[in-house]
Amino acid sequence: MNLRYLETFLTLCEERSFTNTATRLGCAQSNVTAQIKQLENELSVRLFERMGKTVTITADGARLIPYAKKMLSLSDEMYTLSQTASRLTIGITESIATYLFGDILKEYTAHYPDTEIFLRLLTDEDYCEMLQNGEIDAAIVLDTAIRHKQIKVMGKRKENILLFASSTHDLSGKTHITAEDFTKYATLLPPLFCSYRKLFEQKLHAEGIRPKIALETASAAVIKESSLCGIGIGLLPEFAVKKELIYHLFEKINYKTDFPVYTQILIHQDKWHSKYLEQFLEIAMRHLG
Repeated sequence: MNLRYLETFLTLCEERSFTNTATRLGCAQSNVTAQIKQLENELSVRLFERMGKTVTITADGARLIPYAKKMLSLSDEMYTLSQTASRLTIGITESIATYLFGDILKEYTAHYPDTEIFLRLLTDEDYCEMLQNGEIDAAIVLDTAIRHKQIKVMGKRKENILLFASSTHDLSGKTHITAEDFTKYATLLPPLFCSYRKLFEQKLHAEGIRPKIALETASAAVIKESSLCGIGIGLLPEFAVKKELIYHLFEKINYKTDFPVYTQILIHQDKWHSKYLEQFLEIAMRHLG
């Protein structure tokens, strides 16, 4: 049913004149007549009696009024909702969510306070598949360079991956660190699926070394707290320990970890960009360089 016909019907109920209804709606009188006739045909009822210039609503027409008003009201509500609120589901790496996402969210909500943001923390899930299936609208990940024919990289920034320890650790301040040191001193590592953990272990394995692991966890905060307690050497992106390095709670461990790991903003190449998603991507790309 065409909602415009219902609007014409309600206007005619008020004006009781085809001429006045046409003037009010800004259309030709023949359009008003045709729309009312089409509505009557669809409903198989007579809505108005036309006797000369007098227009009288029928009993069937009177019964239709509250339903027509309700349908138009729901239509208005639906349109208003689509214009004022939205929901974005963002897949995100835990460390980025904890240490980088706050500034993005702060600016975004200042522009779109009614938009609901749902963060889905990515573990060992295939976020490329999640983008393809529409489970998430976009992804912000810390990984090696993504090359996927259906995934578009909207922004990419290389991250420094650091080994660090408390300022009182035996290796803090030591200028020469060898792979063998990691058999003597415990390490605190992210899970096996983590790209930079894989690269770190590959580098050690190439030298015939298997690191001593005291803790494995997906929580960057737990790795940091455990390192502060002196349990071992942590491995995290620099942005996660930036404040602690400034205040010398942590010291960098002098072992080269120049891994090709990037913060990347991803969407499916065919993803429709609503204004909410477009603005989110623009803000995220600006904050992540």
